[in-house]
Amino acid sequence: MDSVRVRSASARIVALYVLLASGITAQQTIGHARSNNFAIFRSSFWHLLRGQDLYAWYPAEHWDLFKYSPTCAMLFAPFAVLPYSAGLLAWNVINALVLSAAVMLLLPGRAGVAALLVVLLEALGALQNTQSNALVAGLMILAVVSLGRGQLAGGVLALVCGASIKVFPIATGLFGLLTPNRWRHLAWCAGLGLLFFLLPLLVTTPSMLAQQYHGWFAVQQQDTTKVGMAWLGGLIELVLGRAIAHGPIQMVGVLWMVGSAWLARQHWANPVVQQLLLASLLIFSVIFNHMAESPTFVIAYAGIGIWWAALPRARWRDAVVLLIVLLGSVGGSDLVPKDIRTQWHGRIQLKAIVTLIGWCCLQLDVWRQLRQPTQTGARDVTPKPAEPAPSELRSRHR
Repeated sequence: MDSVRVRSASARIVALYVLLASGITAQQTIGHARSNNFAIFRSSFWHLLRGQDLYAWYPAEHWDLFKYSPTCAMLFAPFAVLPYSAGLLAWNVINALVLSAAVMLLLPGRAGVAALLVVLLEALGALQNTQSNALVAGLMILAVVSLGRGQLAGGVLALVCGASIKVFPIATGLFGLLTPNRWRHLAWCAGLGLLFFLLPLLVTTPSMLAQQYHGWFAVQQQDTTKVGMAWLGGLIELVLGRAIAHGPIQMVGVLWMVGSAWLARQHWANPVVQQLLLASLLIFSVIFNHMAESPTFVIAYAGIGIWWAALPRARWRDAVVLLIVLLGSVGGSDLVPKDIRTQWHGRIQLKAIVTLIGWCCLQLDVWRQLRQPTQTGARDVTPKPAEPAPSELRSRHR
């Protein structure tokens, strides 16, 4: 009976996400307002197919540049060939479905529901902007879930798909190095990585693909000189009142994540360690990302939700997460007057501040888990994460 309730709760929250994605699509199509982000993605496939420069300006089609890989343009083919409304619906539903299903696979039952409620408002924002951030968050989670279960092919496939959209999901490959099958993991990464790198050859020539990758590298190089406010370096600049080099700050974050993974290598068989390291990586991908913007925070809030739901209830942790949701998500929504949002979320970047606080608190929990005695045989096996008992879930999230 309890297992039936767990499956029912999982199905309901996933259905809610899909329903919200469908409602957002209906709102966008009924209003006859074309989504610029979706137009960029949609056009990219046709530009690739016609041998046009993916990274040129096309003001008659959309008002911004395509900044993703040629493989991303190729992967958007199923959404581009459909009529506009059908393609938009499929895109929004896939984003919502992958994120919600991935969280429920990681944390079945009420724990997963709790995590998805934390990220709900950020997911809505990402879907309203028809961006890829919800999908990227879901793919990163799926990669770690699969690797934790010893499913190397599925884990690397999710990793490569995510990295084809945005580069930073490649960091989930770090978790594959913690498994006993690390060499097979690297082999799968090399094989599938090469396959996806060459995937656009299905519709373009080798010389044209080389030009497209050259244009993509040039765009990435230009973006390294741009600095947004919604990240740790932006907050430091706000305090100092001057620009700073963001490379050293990002390197500190990278070293911290690598060091955490190194210390956790003997604890990898512990599902809670896997979940906390994943949560840390999701938040790190945003607060140490110099191009972070508000819709990107769906990735970080997925990490906040996983951190909170993966551990037993604690009043201090409840208070931190409530602060993050209220000041970060609710405070940045239309529920708050525009002038207040402009001051606190536009100028002071309150969402970035509270998310950074959450990431620092999470590191305390990671440290506590790594201080626990190592399980016997933890380095020799990679078991499937056990589903928490329903009684335990009730004690966590009453």
